[in-house]
Amino acid sequence: MGLKEVFVVDDDPNIRELLVVNLQAAGYAVTTAGDGIDAVEKLRTLRPQCVVLDIMMPGIDGWELCKIIRDDPALASTRILMLTAKDRERDRLIGIDIFGADEYMIKPFEIDDLLQTIRRLVGE
Repeated sequence: MGLKEVFVVDDDPNIRELLVVNLQAAGYAVTTAGDGIDAVEKLRTLRPQCVVLDIMMPGIDGWELCKIIRDDPALASTRILMLTAKDRERDRLIGIDIFGADEYMIKPFEIDDLLQTIRRLVGE
């Protein structure tokens, strides 16, 4: 079995790079997308174990992308970690209870906390 695949979707190139470097160092295969439209295209073939998903992006936002993932039977086992600057409790509840995200983490974040959460989500 190959490396576990983590798909990072964030419109901020600095966040994407930070996550790529740290996730690869932790032993994950990492693919990225800078917006929801590019992410939908890649998700059709990628089928990652985990998606780290920003909410506020141009085009298809993180809420809608989360719904697309949850509505696709081929992606049913994909775990979703919303990583966002939206820090209100209401937003967290929307992400988890309405859109079906598995976890919700606020930016700025500690990279060790993020890695621990991903390890738990993918069953390591």
